[in-house]
Amino acid sequence: MAERKVTAETVTAETPRAFRLWLGLLGPPATWAIQFQTIYLLSEWACYAMDQTWNHVVSVAALVLSVFCVWVAFSEWRACGGGTENERSDPDTRRRFMAILGMMLGSLSTALIFATWLPTLTGVPCGK
Repeated sequence: MAERKVTAETVTAETPRAFRLWLGLLGPPATWAIQFQTIYLLSEWACYAMDQTWNHVVSVAALVLSVFCVWVAFSEWRACGGGTENERSDPDTRRRFMAILGMMLGSLSTALIFATWLPTLTGVPCGK
């Protein structure tokens, strides 16, 4: 039986492209975590002062940032041709996978940001 020699080649993405892919993938969950903790810390003071302004400001900023990160993931997906029907192992396939995962995770995180903001919108945090 003849031995077959297999070689592996390491391919790295360009730095700006890699940054956009990671921003699209990790930006929305990180934004949600920061927004969640900030709202938690501000709620007691906001109820004491009867002023929810900072909770709204933080939530709107988090929504804008999260939607921006989803847009970055979407633009990376479009830049590599879109679609999903590819089983090759090339840089474009990996880029497409990270972009699709970023869009899915970003959409979920954006919904979580809105869900975290919802009690503030309805005034529930102060109705203990």
